[in-house]
Amino acid sequence: MLTPFNLKVEYKKNPLGMDEPRPRFFYQLEGNGKKQISRRITVTDSEGNTVWDSGEIQDSSTIQITYHGKRLKRFSRYHWQVSVKDDMGEVAVSQEEAYFETGFLDTLWTAKWITGNPYRIDCMNPPSKIFRDFEIKKGLRKARLYATALGVYEAYINGKTVGDLCLTPGWTDYYHRVQYQAYDVTDMLNEGTNCLASLLGEGWYCGRISRIWIHEKASYGPFPMLKMELHLEYESGESEIIATDNTFQQDSNKITAIIMSDIYMGETCDASRDLCGWKLPNGKRQASAVTEVDSPVDIVWQSGADIRRIQELSPRSIAQRPNGSWIVDFGQNLTGRERIRLKNTCHGTHITIRHGEMLNPDGSLYIENLRTAAALTQYSCGNHDEEIYEPVFTFFGFRYLEISGWPGDLTPDQITAQVISSDLESTGAFSCSNPLLNQLYSNIVWGQRSNFLDVPTDCPQRDERLGWTGDTQVFANIASYNAYTPAFYSKWLVDLNLCQGQKGAYPNFAPDPYRWGYTGDAGWYNGAAGWGDAGVICPRVMLLKYGDQRISEKYFDNMIRWINFPIKYANENMIVKCARYGDWLNIDAPTPDELLSTAYLAGSVALLANSATLLGKDDEAAELKDLRNDIAEAFGKEFFENDQLKEDCRTQTAALLTLEFDLAPNENAWKNTCEFLKKDIVENRQLHLSTGFLGTPLLMKVLTKIKEVDLAYDLLQQTSYPGWLYSVTQGATTMWERWNSWSDTTGFGDVSMNSFNHYAYGAVGDWFFETICGIQPGQAQLDDTGFRRWKLQPEFGHSLNHASAIYRSICGEIKSSWQRADNGNINWTFTVPVNTQAELVLPDGWQICGQPANQSLADAAWIDPGTYELTLKEIQE
Repeated sequence: MLTPFNLKVEYKKNPLGMDEPRPRFFYQLEGNGKKQISRRITVTDSEGNTVWDSGEIQDSSTIQITYHGKRLKRFSRYHWQVSVKDDMGEVAVSQEEAYFETGFLDTLWTAKWITGNPYRIDCMNPPSKIFRDFEIKKGLRKARLYATALGVYEAYINGKTVGDLCLTPGWTDYYHRVQYQAYDVTDMLNEGTNCLASLLGEGWYCGRISRIWIHEKASYGPFPMLKMELHLEYESGESEIIATDNTFQQDSNKITAIIMSDIYMGETCDASRDLCGWKLPNGKRQASAVTEVDSPVDIVWQSGADIRRIQELSPRSIAQRPNGSWIVDFGQNLTGRERIRLKNTCHGTHITIRHGEMLNPDGSLYIENLRTAAALTQYSCGNHDEEIYEPVFTFFGFRYLEISGWPGDLTPDQITAQVISSDLESTGAFSCSNPLLNQLYSNIVWGQRSNFLDVPTDCPQRDERLGWTGDTQVFANIASYNAYTPAFYSKWLVDLNLCQGQKGAYPNFAPDPYRWGYTGDAGWYNGAAGWGDAGVICPRVMLLKYGDQRISEKYFDNMIRWINFPIKYANENMIVKCARYGDWLNIDAPTPDELLSTAYLAGSVALLANSATLLGKDDEAAELKDLRNDIAEAFGKEFFENDQLKEDCRTQTAALLTLEFDLAPNENAWKNTCEFLKKDIVENRQLHLSTGFLGTPLLMKVLTKIKEVDLAYDLLQQTSYPGWLYSVTQGATTMWERWNSWSDTTGFGDVSMNSFNHYAYGAVGDWFFETICGIQPGQAQLDDTGFRRWKLQPEFGHSLNHASAIYRSICGEIKSSWQRADNGNINWTFTVPVNTQAELVLPDGWQICGQPANQSLADAAWIDPGTYELTLKEIQE
């Protein structure tokens, strides 16, 4: 019997405040059956009335099932259940509680936007402390708080923090929209007087991150704003809304505890000042009026992933410096904040905490790569028996802390690191016989964890932390093996498309507070080859990994506009030039802009043509295929001579682009390009790469494609500079921005741009899943996507003794594990989840030696669900 479990709506478990009028349902199956034959979903309202009964649908799909019931009502809870019939005719009904609550849907807010302190836009302002006391009558049945801010907020009821989220409402394209959060606060309210309060900071909206690159001018707006609604329902049927307006007040006491809090600069707090009295009912405060303000921005539900503290780390070591300061090493580069604990500390004791990723050779903290980001915590102690402090409206990228002014000895129980990230379910795991590769995979995962903070940032430490599109697109595939990313990317893709320029150029980073190139010609600012292509590539990943066709359909016309953008500026030979960043940070091997731009254009057109085919857009697919062929023909004429890449085009990246996108003009040119690539890696570079941000993600895939698997394994495991394992041998715990961000011979790299937590080169991780262990998404037709029908095609190579990968796909858990026996055979175990099929493709030169007891696989291309143990042997020539 197959039983449904892990029920989700719009990729979320039991979401509150959901404003999708036609939500999609997802579930997984477990049990002894092989396949779902039919399903039935029923949705009921809070009174038990059925609002949708799908009836029995003869279909095997368990994902992307769209609601087709009655119009959903606002602020209402709906329960849903699914029953399935399997191939043995048995029927099972889901047992777990599954529900969703709607939010505002299409209705307007009662609340007004309000703001507190008079703000200056040329300095760091203290957060506003906004509150209102109100009465709760007897018989409260239900209470929901809906809150948002243009800025960042933390909400409180009766002095207690509402929920466990951080840095709400996150970062969206504030020119167009802001997310709100919904909280169940029923148990936080008491009969009698209560207090609804909020701390309101500048955040991404008007902090330095939105001003620093435009001469400190306000981009989105000059001051933060808050909007909240507390919805109360009583047993009597009466309802009430407490909404922000001019009846709210602010604590105007200028002696405020948090003096400054900024994403780049850090936070300054004086604990001798009142920390919590202002947010208590009838609390200690100096009340003054707030101001109602207007904003045209749309308020949308939080479709993205929540930001939370996802882990707490204790120090690996604590050492005192000769100057009396302390160096704390958490053993892991991370994104987050410190939490300190003090007891019986003298009033006015001032503690300074600096954050850094590395130490200088003399053991002091290395902070030069932070540029103008102070990344500083300053804390003045109160006179309390115990003080626990963690910054509120900032985050840092760090492994090490330098702490000055600490009273007495600093011990491990007095400080921890709170790891903060978008809270994404882990879906991937990899290990193998090479411990350096295992550490590399850990570094990839931690790089993702550090830079997935509501938007996919480039780095978490310096005065940048932007959603760079080039980094995002090269990493999206491995990111979606490592973690459950559909809500995260879906939300970001909305903002990417809102930031698209009027002439079709996608921005270089999104959200884009500066709107560079939004109007007129993009010029220097937007439309960079390999960066703007995120608008095509990331929806493609969502389609293949999760079967999400809604994104590709919604933004298909936007993608066409992006494709047409560089073509407007092509020369008479159809060659384009828009590679603003080239092959970023390559090793003395720059690829001509025209070649890179034209190749990427051809590649994106081909991807979009395939997506159009999957979506049933046959006419558009045909036009795109013709366009791709025209570009490929132009590429061959422009960049090849005598069936060779022209001399000034002979870089590894040029060869990789040619081979990956099938742009060689003929078979002989293809062979010559393969030979050049191998020779440049092995002979010219002594088994080293020379690629940058755009070439590197293609290296392993292309070497596999051209049947150079052993060379790919050798290159991957190269430990000297430049290569993936060089940073591992230097003690890295995340991916570096540069191949030589640190060298024991030359020291630190260029301080103007030298991040030690930059995930782009971690894109190689998809090769671990797709090639070493062979787990690949299906893409022959739409019903294959989302790992409903997928491919299993490992390449064992010659250097590893064993490897194992687990991928918890949206349709079930996939495992692939192999080990090399003493006689050279491969013992391979793999699992095909129920209700899926895998296409088994053996590596060239290998055959099955013996059959599993339950099925003959000798001639089987498609494998049914189950766990299989095979022995493979090399074919002797």
